[in-house]
Amino acid sequence: MKPSIKNYYNAPSVLVKSLEAIENFQSAHKIFLKKNNEESKKSMAQSLQMVKILQDELSVPDESADQIRLAFLKQVTALEQNIENIHLEGLFPDLYRDSESCFRLLHDILDGFKISLLSKGESYPFIELSTSNNEWKDHGVVAFCRDVKNNLNPAKFRSLWDALQCYEKNKTQLTYTFEILSLTGNLGKQ
Repeated sequence: MKPSIKNYYNAPSVLVKSLEAIENFQSAHKIFLKKNNEESKKSMAQSLQMVKILQDELSVPDESADQIRLAFLKQVTALEQNIENIHLEGLFPDLYRDSESCFRLLHDILDGFKISLLSKGESYPFIELSTSNNEWKDHGVVAFCRDVKNNLNPAKFRSLWDALQCYEKNKTQLTYTFEILSLTGNLGKQ
């Protein structure tokens, strides 16, 4: 079943709304866990309802959704290869990327995934890595790349909801990897 013309041209808008709805739900859930009152419970329920409405719209079979999977694969393959090439020179990827945040590299990677998702795989930004002598335990990022490849190679996205779920999983996994590295002091020194 092919998506309707309306769904094809409306997909990026629905994907943006879905990302916002998921972020709103995650935020409402955090507030609920802290406050656990009727207002926070209602806010969380409303956010979840919006996610479910958008899930129905994005769950329609869409043959073009698999292009997003292929774009994700191209991104992690290139990222892993670039990190390995940097290591051959005795260097490390620069976490800071000319900013003050050691999470700048994380944001650049996630932004690349988001662009691939919202463009329905028509664009897969090359994540440019700058180099640094600052040693850090980047094997977590390499392991993330391999994990994504192992999960996506045998898979096929049948709907935009599949792609959105994969994006959210990758975002959570990579964010968690960087947070653990930060908490354990394995992000090196600025």
